[in-house]
Amino acid sequence: MATTTNSSFRIWTGFTRGSDNDVNNLSLDTEDGLLNNPAFIKIPVAVTELATQRLALVAAMTEARKGGADRTRLKNTAKQTLVDSLMKNALYCMGEARHDLDALLSSGYEVVSKNRASGPLDTPSILALFNNVSGQLTVRGQGVLNGRMYKARTSTDGGKTWTEWGPFNGVRRMLLQPTVPGTTYMVEICALGGSTGQSPWSNPVSIMST
Repeated sequence: MATTTNSSFRIWTGFTRGSDNDVNNLSLDTEDGLLNNPAFIKIPVAVTELATQRLALVAAMTEARKGGADRTRLKNTAKQTLVDSLMKNALYCMGEARHDLDALLSSGYEVVSKNRASGPLDTPSILALFNNVSGQLTVRGQGVLNGRMYKARTSTDGGKTWTEWGPFNGVRRMLLQPTVPGTTYMVEICALGGSTGQSPWSNPVSIMST
């Protein structure tokens, strides 16, 4: 259930200066977060359109690697189109839920406080863990206020020893690879930053790698 407070929050818009991959990944996160989200039912740019623009950027990125000013220009145009759409949706989400932290975090965007004072970060949580790709685990997490970087850790011996993964720019799609098929992994995540350097680790979730 979303929590409404008297505090005011905003979506971090630094993605407008992000790399091609950062913009692509943010689009994936917001496509996941905004799809059928009851808090944001009238987003200006539909999830299906975001996906179309993201795939156009991915294709243009592939072409741009071949070199040439025209290919680079087309890639930059595709990126700007997607950035503009992401910004439109970000502004809409802030207008709908600037006092509702849980709703904003559910959008897939990164959320920051208007309070400049630094404090300890809250603990993120694991929403789902997937093993649908052989040798890879996908962690879908719930972010926290002022959390823009995250990391994961895994244990295959019940928490006696850990292997850390990351850092990751987002929390909604953290890919852990390679993993060993047939091995059960205990997974935890944390957010980086704040006055203590990182948040506490989340509760563990376990799954077998395929």
